[in-house]
Amino acid sequence: MNYEQLGVFYLGREVDASTGARAAHPFLYRSKDLLTHGICVGMTGSGKTGLCIDVLEEAAIDGIPAIVIDPKGDMTNLLLSFPGLSGADLAPWVNPDEAQQQGMSVGEFAERQAKIWNDGLAQWGQSRERIAMMRQNCDFRLYTPGDEGGRPISILEQFSYPGDAVATDSRALAELAGGMASALLGLLGLNADPVQSREYILLTNILLAVWLQRQ
Repeated sequence: MNYEQLGVFYLGREVDASTGARAAHPFLYRSKDLLTHGICVGMTGSGKTGLCIDVLEEAAIDGIPAIVIDPKGDMTNLLLSFPGLSGADLAPWVNPDEAQQQGMSVGEFAERQAKIWNDGLAQWGQSRERIAMMRQNCDFRLYTPGDEGGRPISILEQFSYPGDAVATDSRALAELAGGMASALLGLLGLNADPVQSREYILLTNILLAVWLQRQ
């Protein structure tokens, strides 16, 4: 069965719960069923993260964009997808201590892991070509708030001195400070009145005072 057609996600194969036997035909999911809200529920270790990664990979193959907010850091494994699936690809990411415990060098351990991955994916009908297809159809960006591990994001930087061009224009500076104050209060669920809100007036004046000191 051709599951590379647009709108169809390949999520594996059906499994007999009583025997563990895998069916020959793939389990397909229509992407149009994900146009509204959804939730993935299951016990610890039941495969929720793996399923979500599968869905994201299939979406990437179809060119469907995704914004993934991942406090645990599990979804970053999407970036560890190597079309070559070689030991050289995996070597920088294996645990040297684990390799030492197995009495192997990092290179040898990486080669063994690569074989395990190749064999495992082949059992489910997955090929290096599908990995390459996903990488070609998707441009990954990893943002790490407050950390240099990926592309850092700092909300506080938005409150830095806006530059002389804005600071010397009193009207533009006041509008910028007011907009920042409204945005902050909006995050707190407060719809502040620029004329009567004490919180709005206080935040605006604090920003203006700091910026006028070129800070």
